[in-house]
Amino acid sequence: MIDKTQTTPVRISLYIFLSLLAYMPLHIFLSTWIGTSFGVLPAAKIAKDVLLVAGFILILCAYIFSRGGVWKQIQKDRLVQVILAYGVLNVLLAVVRPTELDAEILGLVYNTRFLVIFLYGLLLSRFFEVKYLHRVSVKTLTVVAAPVLVFGILQYLLLPSDALSNFGYSRANGVLPAFFIDDKPDLERIMSTLRDPNSFGSYLIIIGALSLTLILKKPKISKPYTFYFLLSAACLWLTFSRSAWIGFAVMTLTILALQTNKTFVSHVKKYLLFISVCTILTGLFIFSARNSYFMQNVIFHADQSTVLEDSNQLRARFWRESLNGIVDDPLGGGPGTAGLASIRNQTQGTELNENYYLQIGSELGILGLVLFCSIIFMVGARLYRATKVDGWLPLALLASLIGLSVANFFVHVWSNESVALTWWALAGIVLVTTNKQFKN
Repeated sequence: MIDKTQTTPVRISLYIFLSLLAYMPLHIFLSTWIGTSFGVLPAAKIAKDVLLVAGFILILCAYIFSRGGVWKQIQKDRLVQVILAYGVLNVLLAVVRPTELDAEILGLVYNTRFLVIFLYGLLLSRFFEVKYLHRVSVKTLTVVAAPVLVFGILQYLLLPSDALSNFGYSRANGVLPAFFIDDKPDLERIMSTLRDPNSFGSYLIIIGALSLTLILKKPKISKPYTFYFLLSAACLWLTFSRSAWIGFAVMTLTILALQTNKTFVSHVKKYLLFISVCTILTGLFIFSARNSYFMQNVIFHADQSTVLEDSNQLRARFWRESLNGIVDDPLGGGPGTAGLASIRNQTQGTELNENYYLQIGSELGILGLVLFCSIIFMVGARLYRATKVDGWLPLALLASLIGLSVANFFVHVWSNESVALTWWALAGIVLVTTNKQFKN
C-alpha cells in the first residue's frame, strides 16, 4: 500500500517510479508490439523517457515546495554535484560540438537518463520510509522478472527462431527477432523480452545478485530466490554473452567475498578451495578442447568458417581506433558521435567502441570520462559503507555494480534502458542522503 499520508503528487511519482521498474524489462517487447500494431512505434519507444521526466519533475517540485532549500542540499552532496557537472558537460558539448540532430538527442538521452532516475530515487527516499521503498521496489522487480526469465528458457527450448517477428520485430524496426553466434542457425542466443543477448545477460547480473544475496542473508525466505538464481544462471548460459558471463562471475565472487555471515566465514577456506578447483578444471577443459567446434564458436566466437573478422578481432580494432580517437581529440566529439547513438549519425558515421568507457571518452573527452568514473566510484563507495550496517540490498547492488562495470569493458551496458534504469533506480532509493539507516 502507498503511504496515504503523502500528498497526491508524491504518491503519483512513486506510482510512476514503480511502473518504470516493472515496465523496463518488457519495454522492447511491448513498445515494438504496440507500436507496430497501431502505427505509433516512435511514440511507443519514447513513452518511457517522457514518463521518467514527468515523474522526476513531479517529485522535484514536490520536494522544493514542501522542503525548500534544494540548492543547500546540492551543496552538501558531492555526488549530486558531480552528476550535475556531468550533465552540464553533456549539454555544453552538444551545443559547442553539434552533430546529426537525431544522434545528438539520442546520445544525450543515453548518457543522462539513468542518472535522472537515480536522482529520482534519491528524492523519493526523502518522502518514504527506506524499508518500505526497498520492499515495494524489489517486489515489483522480482514479480516481473519471473515471466521474463521463463520466456527466455521457452525461447530456446520451444519457440521458433522467428517467433518474435509476429510481434513486429524486424531489422527495419530496430530490433532483430533472433540472434545467432556468427549467424550460425544451430547456435541461437536468447534475449527474452530485452533488446539483445548481451543486454539480457547484463540484466541477469542484477537479478542474480538480488537472488544470491537474499539466499545468503535471509535463508528463511531463500527457497523462491534459489529458483530465481538457478533460472538466471540457465538463461545467462543460453545468452552466450561472454561479457555477461564474466560480469556474473565477478558479481558472484564479490558477494561471497563481502558476505559477513558466520556460516560463510567458517567455510571460507572450503569456498576458496572449491573455486580454485573449478577454475583449474575449467582452464584444463578449455585448453584440451580449444580446437573443438563448441569452443571455437561458443567460447571464442572465432570459428575458421567465419569469413569476416571474428568478434575478438573486431573488438580489439574498435578499442584501438577509439583510443587513437581520444588521443587525437581529448575534448570529445560530443554526444551522439560514438556508441549505439552514433548508428543514427549520418554526418560523422557510426563509431562502435565495444567498451562503454571508451564511448564516453570519445563523446565527452577525458574530462567526461573522469567525471563518469568518479560517479561510479562514489556510488560504489557509498554502497560499500551501506553494507556495513547489514543491508542486503546495498550488498546486492554493490556486487552487481562491480559485475556490470566489468561487463562495460566489452559492451555498452549503460546504454541499454532496461539494465541502466533498473539498476540506477534501485541505487537511488538505497543511497539516501539523510541520516536514515540502511537496515531492512
